[in-house]
Amino acid sequence: MNYSQIAWNREVIEEWIGIAVVVDRCMPPVYRKGVAGQRLEIQRTWTELLWDAEEIKKHTPKWQPTSEQVTMWEEVILRWFPMINDGTNRKILWLRACGASWPRIAKLVYLGRTTVINRHSDTLLELLEKLKKFYHIIS
Repeated sequence: MNYSQIAWNREVIEEWIGIAVVVDRCMPPVYRKGVAGQRLEIQRTWTELLWDAEEIKKHTPKWQPTSEQVTMWEEVILRWFPMINDGTNRKILWLRACGASWPRIAKLVYLGRTTVINRHSDTLLELLEKLKKFYHIIS
């Protein structure tokens, strides 16, 4: 994917962060499941589960992100968010992309609602300028 040919604007940035949120929810956990005693859960393949109708209802496959969406997630998490200096602004962007309302975000970050809205828009504009410089320098 050639990032220098993308027309970067606020909507594109918000869309990419939204995709990163959805992909992040589908990623496997970073920790291993703990083993309690000798009870180990038997891992079964999808074809084995086809024979058990009740098991199919329990273990329906969840949405799997495409490789392009995983690449977008990596780009947002590993490159874009470190460009934002303030941790509170990162949190505001992420929570808004998760679908949280402005009053809810304001309570979580201990700021006023209008302050949160202003910080969100300022952070998007600041990130937009940094991305335009970043992707035109690389290519």
